[in-house]
Amino acid sequence: MPELLNDRRFDALIGELYPLATQAARIIAHLADSTDAIGRSDRDLAARLGGVSAEHVAIVRRALIENGLATRSSFATRLHSEPSELVALAEHLQGVAAYLRVHKDRDEVRLVLTEPGLKSALRRAIDDAQALPPIVFQTTDAFFNLARGARQELVILSPFLDPQGVALLLELFSLCRPGVRRVLISRPLAESQCGDAFKPRAADFRRLNVSVIEYALPSSLPSGRETFHAKVVLIDDSEFYVGSSNFMGSALERSFECGVFIRGETARQMRSVLLAVRAVGVPVLDY
Repeated sequence: MPELLNDRRFDALIGELYPLATQAARIIAHLADSTDAIGRSDRDLAARLGGVSAEHVAIVRRALIENGLATRSSFATRLHSEPSELVALAEHLQGVAAYLRVHKDRDEVRLVLTEPGLKSALRRAIDDAQALPPIVFQTTDAFFNLARGARQELVILSPFLDPQGVALLLELFSLCRPGVRRVLISRPLAESQCGDAFKPRAADFRRLNVSVIEYALPSSLPSGRETFHAKVVLIDDSEFYVGSSNFMGSALERSFECGVFIRGETARQMRSVLLAVRAVGVPVLDY
């Protein structure tokens, strides 16, 4: 059995490389056989191996350096680990790859962001920390993907609306294929925070056959009513977004908003919750 790395380095490497376990195992196994290959460029090494990209090689190289198995001086990289360590790492990554091929998570979850404008200080800090991949799943992208994917129903829950948000709602509902139910749940349209933006476009919502439900009920709470602040976009019982983004221009373009896109069993639970909201809410029949 090949020698194992110490637990801390081993766990760190597996944790960094598991998303590309198949490619990383191939690269590291090659380095175990030919330690001088680490000195080649990312593109050259990828071309010689086949089945991996230059980006895969760059990620593996960075992980080896960060965990002390290699060093980089100027443009040259040198390995400082025994071939047996690399063999052990490659074999464990092969095991991870086999597990990932047969394992199915209960849910697939992706981070969704709205950045506060182009070239923001936040984006620079994220890039400096290498905290996220260069391409982040943007909020409006998540909404468009959901609307296009709906087969039975698109339900949007948003407590506040402005003209830009209403325009996006109409675009999303218009992307649905024929026969898909379209549902908007909002606070009362009699209130300016929703109605001022909705009413001028009411005919467009009617044309798309959108069902509108108001959720704001009398209550013994100190506020005097039961209502909501959640923001959700759900399709069928399979996928949804939940997060901080209202359907307002500030939330869609100019402020930092954060949420998650979820595909899987939890979507069925969310659908049950929204069915309950629809059951207690008040349908708007004459908008």
